[in-house]
Formats: sequence, C-alpha cells, structure tokens
Amino acid sequence: MLSSIDLGKFPTNPGVYLMKNADEEILYIGKAVNIQSRLRSHAANGHVSQSLYRQVESVDFIMTENELEALILELLLIKEHLPRYNVQLKDDKRYPFLKLTLDEKFPRLYLTRTLPGKGEGRATRSARSARYFGPFPHVYEARTLLRTLQEVLPLRTCKIPSGELVLERPCLEFEMHRCLAPCVSDICNEEEYRDVALKVLKFLSGDHKSVGQVLEKWMQEAAENLSFEKAAIYRDALKALETFRQRQSISMLEEDSEDYLAGVRLGDITCVVILRRRSGSLRGSEHYFLEDEAGTEMSEVLSAFITQHYESCPEIPRRLLCSVLPSSVETLEMWLTSLIAKKVEVRKPHRGPRLKLIDLAVKNAEFHAAERYRKGHGTKRRLSEGVLRLGADLGLSPLPVRIEGFDISHHRGEEAVASMVVFENGVPKKSDYRKFKIKTATGGDDFRSMHEVISRRFRHQDETFGPLPDLVLIDGGPVQISFAHQAMLAVAEDLEEPLHSRMTRQQMISLAKREEEIFLAGTSDPIVLDLRHPGLQLLMQVRDESHRFAIGFHRQRKSADRKTSALAQVKGVGPARLEKLLIHFGSIEKISQATIEELCQLAGVTPSLAERILAACQTFDRPPPVEEKASPQLPAEPSPPDPGSR
Repeated sequence: MLSSIDLGKFPTNPGVYLMKNADEEILYIGKAVNIQSRLRSHAANGHVSQSLYRQVESVDFIMTENELEALILELLLIKEHLPRYNVQLKDDKRYPFLKLTLDEKFPRLYLTRTLPGKGEGRATRSARSARYFGPFPHVYEARTLLRTLQEVLPLRTCKIPSGELVLERPCLEFEMHRCLAPCVSDICNEEEYRDVALKVLKFLSGDHKSVGQVLEKWMQEAAENLSFEKAAIYRDALKALETFRQRQSISMLEEDSEDYLAGVRLGDITCVVILRRRSGSLRGSEHYFLEDEAGTEMSEVLSAFITQHYESCPEIPRRLLCSVLPSSVETLEMWLTSLIAKKVEVRKPHRGPRLKLIDLAVKNAEFHAAERYRKGHGTKRRLSEGVLRLGADLGLSPLPVRIEGFDISHHRGEEAVASMVVFENGVPKKSDYRKFKIKTATGGDDFRSMHEVISRRFRHQDETFGPLPDLVLIDGGPVQISFAHQAMLAVAEDLEEPLHSRMTRQQMISLAKREEEIFLAGTSDPIVLDLRHPGLQLLMQVRDESHRFAIGFHRQRKSADRKTSALAQVKGVGPARLEKLLIHFGSIEKISQATIEELCQLAGVTPSLAERILAACQTFDRPPPVEEKASPQLPAEPSPPDPGSR
C-alpha cells in the first residue's frame, strides 16, 4: 500500500512518478512540481482510488529541470505504457510537432500531429527521412515558432510536391518575405534553398543563438521606432523560442534511440543511472549501485558497467551518451557493434540538448546515491547540497557529514586560545563546540598552537569530544595544514588498531581566506571552486564560525584576566585571599554579584574590605579597547614540532 512506503526518501524536485504493483506493472503515472509533496498528498488526502491505493507496492521517479519538462515527460510515458489508472482521451489527440521534410528536393516545414508509423499511410515511408521536433504543449507556441522561422529562415509551407514546383511567378508568401520562392528558378535555386533548410535543421537541433540574436535586434528596433505591436510579436517569438529550448532536452525526435549514462560516487557509494530515449522521446529511468571498494576512476567504472549491463540487455541502442567517456572506448564500440550487427557509438556530449539530458541523469544519480549513503550511515535527515557537492567534487570518502573546524586566536601572543566548532549535515551543532587554552606554544606561534590543539583533540577517543569527524577543516594555508597533519600522524603512532588506521586516514583540509583556496593534507597544489559552489560556501561558513568562536573566547579570557588583576590590586586582597574568593564563589562574575554580607562570611573579609572589592567590581562593565589578532610570521619551511608540544 502507498501508506507503507517511506515517502521521505523522495526528492522535492519537479519530475514524474510511476506507481507500480508487486509485479512491477505501472499502474499510474503523474507529474509534480514537488514529487515528495505530491506523493504525501496522495497518501494523506486519498487523491488516488482505493483500488489503486491498495495495489501500489513501489514508486519510481524521474527528476526534471522544471514543471514544463515534467508535463511533457508525463505525456510521453503515458503514451508509452498506457497505465490503466490514467485518464485517456477517447480520440487520443496528440500534441503538435514541427516536421521538416528533408527527403524532398525543396524541404517544407509545417505542423503535424501524426508521427511516423502512426497513421501517415503511404506517406510513412518518406516520413522516415523527415525530422520531427516537439511535442509542443500548446499549438499556439508551435505556430508562433513556425511563423518566426518563416520570417528569419523562410522555407515554403505549401503542399505542392517538389517535382511540380515550376511556376512563372511566386505566390503571396514570397511577397510577404516568408518564402524563398523555389518554384521560380530565377529567384532561388536548389543550392541556395538547401543552405537555408540546413540552417533551419541546425536551429531545431539546438543551435538557437543566431535566431535569438536576430529576434532581439528586431524587437529593439521596433521598440525604438515606437512600433510596440511589432515589438510584442517578437517578444512572444522569443518566449516561444525559450519554451522550445527547454522542451528539447526531453524530446528530440530522430530515428535512432539512445541511452544516457551518468556515474556518481558519493563516499563509498557508486551509482549509475540510465535514461532511455526511444523513438526520440525520454521513456524511462533505471539506477544501479556498484561495488567499488578500490575507488576506481569513473571512466573505468562506466566501462565495466557497460560490458556487464549490455551483455545480457535485450535492447541495445545505437548510441550511448556518457557523463564521462569510458576507458577503451574504441574496443567498447566494437564489442557493442558485434552484439547487434549494427554500428554503436559511445560518446560524451559537450553541448546542446544531449548535454542537458546528461545533466539530468547526473542529478538523478546524485539523489539515489545520497539516499543509499544516508541509509547506510544511519543519517536520518536528507544530506545537504553542500555536503553532497563537497564530497563529490573533492572525492571525499566518507562524505563530510560531520565537519570539525579549528582556529587560533591571540593578541601579540598573549592569551592564546583555540576553538573547535562542529557542523553536522551543514548545520552547526553547538553542543559539541569546544574551547582550548594554549598551554605549550608561546609567542603567538599559530602553527605550533594548531599542532597542540589537534593533538589534544584526537588523543581523546571518548565521548568528551563526541564522535570522530568525517572532515577536519583548518583555517589557513598549506603551512597550517602541514603542522595539523603532523600532529594527527603523531597521535596515530600511539594508538592501536583499528584506531591507528582510522587516524591515518582522517580527512583534513585547510581553507586560505584570501583567495578561498582549498588545500588537502599532503598536497601543495590548491583547489579553487566557484564562490557560488555549495560545498565551498559550507566550508566558508564553518571557517567563519570557528573564527568567531575563537575570538569570543579570547576576549572572554582577556576580560577575566583584567578583572582578576583589578581585584588583586585592591588593598587587603592578596594572592592568597583572591584564591580563596575564587574558590568560594566560583568566578569573578559571581564575586561581583555578591552582597557585602555574603563577602563578609569569608574569613578575614571585613565590611570595609567588602565595599572596596565591590567598588573594584564596578569597573568591570567598562568595555576594553578592541584588539585585533596579530598576523603570524610564516616560516620559510615548516619544521617538525618539539616533542614537548604534543
């Protein structure tokens, strides 16, 4: 039943969902702006019949870029599978397509609702040489695009066969600049006409830039000439062009069929997704998890997957499009070709609608891998985008679900302290924050201070600090991470298995603030991510939080020292009596909050001394001058730390 399915595992993206019974039969296909929300609505409000509700045993889904793509994909999947619980129109009226008759001497471009092999009768044979583009959700959009192309790249729309196009004078379409008049040889010859037809084909296949630039120019000229009606027409044409561009990533009608393969590795999970395009339209999605303990290169993973999957696959397409070009691609093509006795190509698309479909496959693979990782590692909440992208793009395993960030703060070497902040799944976990007073490093040595802090944190393999992190983040550059990594290895030497191996594999990076460069432990070359990268933004958030927490603790320490010094200077309060006051009341703050009577309860404190103590405490509220942390002097080469600083 639908209520027994864990709906929290589904994405909140737009897409299409397929409800199946125990026999994997598709019962119902629907679209949604938010797949998870829509399924929850089905389960809670009974938006599906009780008969369907009881039969649903599983739900598959395919994510899309937007709602429009989900609508078109839903239509195509319903046409393909004919689920019994989907509403079907009796006349089965289809969406319109644009048809380009490349088989003719002078190709035509016109609207049709009939596809090859679906009712064209004797025209079906020639239709196989034609190209179809669509479908269009609204016929108005198709007609607007056709009219636009007639103005920019005018092809004929008449139904006269090419062999009979011999006229003495052109028709009205030529006078309106919407046809090249191939019917009059003195006006347009076959070579000129074919050149324009190829430009139309290029545009409909994904190269929209040139036509878009022409429309933009015409719209601006019309607006400057105050021809606002014309400008509105060109504006609508640009909108139709954008709609067509979005739709092309879902449907590209060609005779050949294709599979789109995307491989994604998140931590110890490797997932491959296949999007199947048949008869030019996206028809379904499959995902597979692979065992890959060695962390093989993705090109090798895809190569191995293709040989294992397609060896027994009943349907091998003529073209495989991959997110990463598989290794030994020529051998792979020869092997696939031998299986079906037809040439099979393996390619990596770089532009156009095919690249958009690869991006869609990658997005689906990332989601499935993240869900498997979450379940396998006991993470209840869905992993944040920053954690996923950071793990994928830096090749981190395990994924950085728990990140510990460290920073040092002092003023000219005085009151040096350190902070440890914790982020779990991209969110601060303040209950696990920790503060450190630097004990061994002196003179404002940030590098040895970091060595000390890392040593102290990782020598405690108990609940004092919580679980070990998936990733350690150091504020600084290659020198800072070098000292921190040395400390980690020194700790590991004193530990027994399995902790020794765990510590030597501990993932550690540093983030240099000036250029936001990332340094991995043991490497000197920085990694630079786009400032908008979700993973980099997460690292910056952790780094800034550790900086804030360290500065706050440093100021707190300076304030406490200032107060202690002020009390020590009160007549009648020596070191011994000050120590007794601190032991009795617990802190300087509680001393300042005490009454004269409470102070006099301590042996040796008279009422006059109590008044002097409270008078000194009144000066504590005056804010100290703001002092900035001094920048450390970088050593030319990082030297090993003193053994005593561990």
